[in-house]
Amino acid sequence: MLGLLALGTAGSQAADAQTSVLDAVRQRGVLRAGIRFDDPPHGFIRPDGSWVGFDVDVAEAVAKELGAKLERVKVDELTRISYLQTGQIDIAVASISHTRKRDGQIDFSQTYFRSRQTFLVKKGEADSLAELAGKRVGVSRGSHAAGNWHDWLIRNGRGFDPSLILEFGNKRAGVEAVRHGAIAGYAEDYEILLNLADGDPSLAILDEAIGMKQDGIGVRENDSKIRDAVNFALQNIVKSGEYATIYDRWFGPKSDTPVPSSSDIEVWPDG
Repeated sequence: MLGLLALGTAGSQAADAQTSVLDAVRQRGVLRAGIRFDDPPHGFIRPDGSWVGFDVDVAEAVAKELGAKLERVKVDELTRISYLQTGQIDIAVASISHTRKRDGQIDFSQTYFRSRQTFLVKKGEADSLAELAGKRVGVSRGSHAAGNWHDWLIRNGRGFDPSLILEFGNKRAGVEAVRHGAIAGYAEDYEILLNLADGDPSLAILDEAIGMKQDGIGVRENDSKIRDAVNFALQNIVKSGEYATIYDRWFGPKSDTPVPSSSDIEVWPDG
């Protein structure tokens, strides 16, 4: 009896393991996408209440490819991963840079956006990364900028003191800390720093990078079915030209945050 019960339990667990998020999306006809609402130009809410951004448009396009309506779910730098793990969202289109550490928590689609990380500083007070070594700097909570800064310091023979890293839950608070001299620099993604520093001649963005940013769409760990579907959706919007239109809207030369595209999303052959 116990043997049959154990066998039945094992069979149930195997069935559960084979159930994909994609099946649930198709059944309900709705794709629940976790999107940042506080992270322009990736995802933010305008004064008129409209929720816009590069990731918002990408999520809309992916949902359409999956034949589902998009349900936007607000996430931040912490909940974008935890909501995936607890099943509160189906995918996370939330400016998540694909790192090895994060890959141990969730799975990722192909890289759909590339940028770099560097520092925002007060103009004239630092012209290079080397000048920030040994000084107190800020990073966004949940960002891998701290890891990138650590790696840059070690590669360049500088000591790393974790007490010199201050985390901010609000990006604009980090910028204010730079303005008032509380920190020597604030590390973030280049395109986000462009947005934060817009219109302030007292601020500057360093040309040197502390590391790369390679965003992927987050999906549940070990769910190849939803991961493949998202990858195919991304490739389809590349082939149709929709991705280029979205990219140009937010990062093209006429946008507020121009970021030249460094590489294309790989499109696999049909055969």
